[in-house]
Amino acid sequence: MNIRDMERLGLQDGAKVRLTSDRGSLQLGVQPDQSIAPGTCFFPEHFNEPPVKDLMPVTVDATTGVPSFKQIWVSVEQA
Repeated sequence: MNIRDMERLGLQDGAKVRLTSDRGSLQLGVQPDQSIAPGTCFFPEHFNEPPVKDLMPVTVDATTGVPSFKQIWVSVEQA
């Protein structure tokens, strides 16, 4: 997560947050990363523990048949 966003929310490295989308919510730890743009978070899509993909709609490419989990609006709050 962007370090300035973490500071604004009063979060330290490893703090637990709740991510909430229109599909549900989950708790996970955060870590600072200056390469992440302010107002955004990043989670590698090839991992699903915790199940971040469950917060996103699945879109399947009609040509390749490959699902994509790219982006979703979430709220972030301290857990």
